[in-house]
Amino acid sequence: MRVSKSVVALSSLLAIGAAVLFTVPASAMVACNHDGDCWRTGSKVEYSGVLLSFHDDSWWDEHKSEAQYHWHDADADHRWEHGYWKGGKWVGGY
Repeated sequence: MRVSKSVVALSSLLAIGAAVLFTVPASAMVACNHDGDCWRTGSKVEYSGVLLSFHDDSWWDEHKSEAQYHWHDADADHRWEHGYWKGGKWVGGY
């Protein structure tokens, strides 16, 4: 049985598309505190005694060059699900 080139190409394109879809972070918004620390988050999380403002994800690109904001990227030690930024330092363990 012979497989046409278009079927192979379509299958490859679908596989690449699925890989890209699953590697894009699931964040949908940006959280900022009153100190100007900002980071991407997947939901509007709340912590006792912590005041955060939330923006849509495109806000990051629109404001990333403004000096009053301090941008933090997620990594293994700084995940939005487990803490927040305060005064330039990570408060984790949640």
